[in-house]
Amino acid sequence: MSSETILKDYAAQLARIATSLAIADNDVVHGDVAAGQPHDRVGMFTEGNLSKRADKLTDQFEDFEEDFDALPTFISRYIHEIPLAAYDTGASDADRFVRWLPTVTELTPEQRDLTLVIRSRFAVEEAGRRNRLGHVRFQELVSLNDQLVKELTTNPSLGIHLNPLRTRAVFETGLLIGEDDYPPDGVEVLFFAFQNEVRTVILEPEGRSLVQTLSDIGQCSLARLKKQLELTTSLDDESLMEMLTDCSEVGLIAFS
Repeated sequence: MSSETILKDYAAQLARIATSLAIADNDVVHGDVAAGQPHDRVGMFTEGNLSKRADKLTDQFEDFEEDFDALPTFISRYIHEIPLAAYDTGASDADRFVRWLPTVTELTPEQRDLTLVIRSRFAVEEAGRRNRLGHVRFQELVSLNDQLVKELTTNPSLGIHLNPLRTRAVFETGLLIGEDDYPPDGVEVLFFAFQNEVRTVILEPEGRSLVQTLSDIGQCSLARLKKQLELTTSLDDESLMEMLTDCSEVGLIAFS
């Protein structure tokens, strides 16, 4: 047998063992246990790993259990059916879980909103991992907001920046915003990074125009922002200044 064949067989064996251990399919690896070693140690190992994984997922959904009675059952099923992917974190496993859920059960609109929160938070966190330097730089700018926001109307060279770590989502219900009266086409929200957390704001039409404009043109002056907004909205100067101030206070925009 060639060395290349031996290596391929060994790689296949490792993959089979890793996959089986990840979902506690212990019988598959009994033949791989070293001679003289008890098979029940395999069960002890896998049970401990699955319990830790279940605990992490349960913690991620701690606030959702009240509206998701069957959640523990689905978490148990998921960890026994879907192996933990290489380099998975608690956040990425939760994201995979909520993408798996609709394939095995029909979710209510409220439950879809709950899973959307997990997916949106993960999207922002993943963007932060890909663009760590951009996030750090923006947070440095945000730390100057209290000082620079006062220069908006007096400093024509002041630059306005949109938070680079963000994602939009549309809630189908008012469950997560505490309102029974919500638009028939849903409530649009924006998830964005602030320091080490993910924040959420509800976007009204004017807010959507502001975010979209800043996204399209990038860093800009107040004068250019006004000119671009005139094409999509009828915001007066007072309302725009109020909106920019509010956005700077929550960390959605920054100045330089």
